[in-house]
Amino acid sequence: MKLSLLGTIFLSEKRMDLLLLLIKGPMNIEEIKNTLNVTTSAMMTQIKVLIDQGLIIYDNDFYRLSLFGEVIVRKMVPLVNTLKVYSDNLEYWENHKFNSIPTYLQDRVEELGECELIEPDLNRMYELPIKLETNLEKAEYILEVSAYFSPAYPSKYLELARKGVNISLIISAPVFERLKNEYSSVLEEFFEAENVDIYVHPDTIGLASCIVTDKSLSISLFFKNGMYHNHAMMSFNQKSLDWGKDLFEYFKSNSTFCKNSSFVEHA
Repeated sequence: MKLSLLGTIFLSEKRMDLLLLLIKGPMNIEEIKNTLNVTTSAMMTQIKVLIDQGLIIYDNDFYRLSLFGEVIVRKMVPLVNTLKVYSDNLEYWENHKFNSIPTYLQDRVEELGECELIEPDLNRMYELPIKLETNLEKAEYILEVSAYFSPAYPSKYLELARKGVNISLIISAPVFERLKNEYSSVLEEFFEAENVDIYVHPDTIGLASCIVTDKSLSISLFFKNGMYHNHAMMSFNQKSLDWGKDLFEYFKSNSTFCKNSSFVEHA
């Protein structure tokens, strides 16, 4: 691809926004102006550039992508969405262990969409962040993969299980041992509940936690130095929930199903 074409697409936010808009279908200048909140003169300059490069076509008062333009923009969309996920929370992704995520899901990171970093107030440093707790309380089901033990979770999950929420947990062996040793009565009630499944992953999970519900995805990663701080990176779009379910299934495929604290069988 010519450098001039790369520059045409990526060196102007207006041109890039227009291309991404027209992938949805042809539009006239008034629709373009209103959607992108631009003036006619400002946009017509960029339209001319895109027409000259063969990326868009003017036809019966409507602007549409050319066939080649459609191919290029379809390829652009994942890249632009990936850049947005990264740039919106640049400091977080730079300082945390994203390599704990399987490579094929790293390649789909654009599916996370708009993410919000949630951290607890200073007076709740060892409790669940309020927004995360609120979403858990509204959930119909919970899927979690976790290598980090928080004392706030056993009682909350027991409360939700008693209310009929379906819960599936994949935990590391050290987390399972701590539950067994320090929260034995809670663990036994989990085993007795028909709506709770517990799996133990034999190897290093790598990420602190990933929680998927029918309404949200919450990811917590370790710092690159291995330290952890109480937080959740949350997303609420359907693609992010599907991404989280695939992450859960990835770890589940290598985990064992626990029927009680002393008996483990392969799932």
